[in-house]
Amino acid sequence: MGTASSTSPVTAISAGSESGITLIIHAGAGSRGKRSTPERIAQVEKDLNRALDAGYALLEAGAPAHEAVIAAIHVMEDSPEFNAGHGAALTSDGIAQMDACLMTGDGEVGAVTGVSTVRNPIDAARAVKEQTKHVLFADPTDGEIADWGVATEPNEYFITEQRRQSLAEAQSGGDEWEKHGTIGAVARDVNGDIAAGTSTGGITNQMHGRVGDSPLPGCGTFADQRTVAVSCTGIGEAFIKVVAAHQVSDRVRFAGESVHDAAVATLDEVAAHHGDGGMIVLPARGRGVIAYNSEMMNLGYRSADGGMVQG
Repeated sequence: MGTASSTSPVTAISAGSESGITLIIHAGAGSRGKRSTPERIAQVEKDLNRALDAGYALLEAGAPAHEAVIAAIHVMEDSPEFNAGHGAALTSDGIAQMDACLMTGDGEVGAVTGVSTVRNPIDAARAVKEQTKHVLFADPTDGEIADWGVATEPNEYFITEQRRQSLAEAQSGGDEWEKHGTIGAVARDVNGDIAAGTSTGGITNQMHGRVGDSPLPGCGTFADQRTVAVSCTGIGEAFIKVVAAHQVSDRVRFAGESVHDAAVATLDEVAAHHGDGGMIVLPARGRGVIAYNSEMMNLGYRSADGGMVQG
């Protein structure tokens, strides 16, 4: 179902229906890595299916798009296979420091960066969006998190043995970019409204306080009812430099490009800044696209026309 462009090393997959409810998810892009096994791939695909089940059931019940996005992300944040929530990558000082963003097609958005005790960071992003007059909180206080009614865990909850090993290897052997396990979802509900959400643990061995593209509206996450909902994954610095998610929207809105062409062209811009990764894009009207310029991408979608997962 994936076809490589003749002019770009981007794989693009059409996803979802022309109209009606659709849910598209991703759980990281990059290279397979030395820890990839048939058993782990099978677990990833199982978790992707569970995330689709959770979000799509809400869409079928008539829930708004952002509720489906949150439900799907919850499943992936709770899975240790992915770099978000439980299983987040570790910073250079050995802690989990997580980011998330939630945006709806009406332009309302909330985000957090540097949270270290929020069980599901997407819930904190939602709280910022719905309970404050602000857009982005950096390392919110325990009191603010408690006031928002968001569940917490000690930082040890998020740390897995696999992530400890990844950090040790990064600190002793070159610190190359590894597979980016950022997770995200975009959805369209029965009313045609769209939403996007992204959650991440960042990059293994990142410096304390580093912020990637995921919590930055327009970079790793964006939604505009006039155009598209977008969630990105990859080397965040490159996605920030080209304002990737917003660039896709602008290409659709102002240049009249198709969703497919806008995603491919934007990933070419990411590649020009020595970045790789992928994105999921869903318009308010029409089929969505899953595009990536890396070796692989964990992905899935579901609509009335069917669906798929790829781990």
